[in-house]
Amino acid sequence: MGDTDISSNSTLNVSELFYSLQGEGTRTGEASLFVRLQGCSAKHACYQSKVYCDTEFESGGIMNLSDIGKFASLHKALWIVWTGGEPTDQLTPEIIDKTKRMGYKQSIECSGIKQPPSGLDWVVLSPKIAEHIILKKWELRNEFHCDELRWVRHSGQSIPNTKIKAKEYFISPHFDNLNPNDKNVKHCIKLCMENPTWKLSVQQHKLWQIL
Repeated sequence: MGDTDISSNSTLNVSELFYSLQGEGTRTGEASLFVRLQGCSAKHACYQSKVYCDTEFESGGIMNLSDIGKFASLHKALWIVWTGGEPTDQLTPEIIDKTKRMGYKQSIECSGIKQPPSGLDWVVLSPKIAEHIILKKWELRNEFHCDELRWVRHSGQSIPNTKIKAKEYFISPHFDNLNPNDKNVKHCIKLCMENPTWKLSVQQHKLWQIL
């Protein structure tokens, strides 16, 4: 892939790098290199909502963008997925541009607390803050706010009455840590059948027992 020796002073606080399969949403099953960034400005909203976070905030370290590029070059992924934590806390247009010049398509998985930088190929929004705040912060990218909107749902919660414009709408049942909650899954199946604009997205990487 492209130029992995790009000189850059851009550094990122990285929790982990790993090569795996995308486990959720539109790109489920695609091989991708995941860059899980450390830290999250939306973590208090998750705690209040009792949403389990798959990023721990104690390990990890500072990495230069060129080091991430060298790691990526060891694998055959066509995509780099920026995730977290909250990746918009650290990503800049410069980082996105330099990663693109390495030859990779880029996706982001974010909470909505900040709008992602320009230049990304696929934007996944999984709201962790009030929608009216997101709508104030996010400008339309062409006619859409994001490419993929994922809402997590517990049993008893209704379909989102969203004003966010997305190419794809997904409902994701809340897991009990790494285990599917049958009641939540059945409820989300029912929601999708009653509201066919929405699709079901289950965290399949947890079922596959991979990262």
